[in-house]
Amino acid sequence: MNRKASLLCVLSFCAMTAGSFGQVFPPWDSFSDSQSNSICSVVNAGNTELVVLRATGQMRVITGTDVTIQNLIVNGEGFVSFEGEPAGLLDFATDGDGFRTLWWLTLTGNVVELSGFTGEPAETNMTPDDFTDVPCDACDLWDDRSVCPDPDDPVVSICGTDVPLAASASLLCVFSLRFRRRRALG
Repeated sequence: MNRKASLLCVLSFCAMTAGSFGQVFPPWDSFSDSQSNSICSVVNAGNTELVVLRATGQMRVITGTDVTIQNLIVNGEGFVSFEGEPAGLLDFATDGDGFRTLWWLTLTGNVVELSGFTGEPAETNMTPDDFTDVPCDACDLWDDRSVCPDPDDPVVSICGTDVPLAASASLLCVFSLRFRRRRALG
């Protein structure tokens, strides 16, 4: 590879990866199920869908207008508290369509719902298998779509991980420069 080709490769690397360095990541956590390959960012409740905000552990209602419930906190083990009192846990369960989805449950396995006025949680007499068409991806419900990846951006699977096409091309470019330099020295 001559100097012009090397320079072109480096410039291509910079141009292709500039977009991925400025990429915004969603402000919520995603959870993975140990019994299936499900990864969900939506916490399903009896009457609403929520996310857990990564920075604070607070829960935010994403059904309709996005609203953060200040006194609703999820700890690192998935236990939920409301105003400092225990209010259930987050866990995967099989919904009415047979999919493993993320739920806000009581310790007895019933689904929790929120008061539309106070945000206070209450136990329902329903279980996850009473629900169908349950969402799992918060981007489908989140009001500010700018934090979600563009579904039209092509991705390539490298070692089982989806990587944007620009980043994978950059990786190949850098590898080829290293290989070329090594052969020229040897």
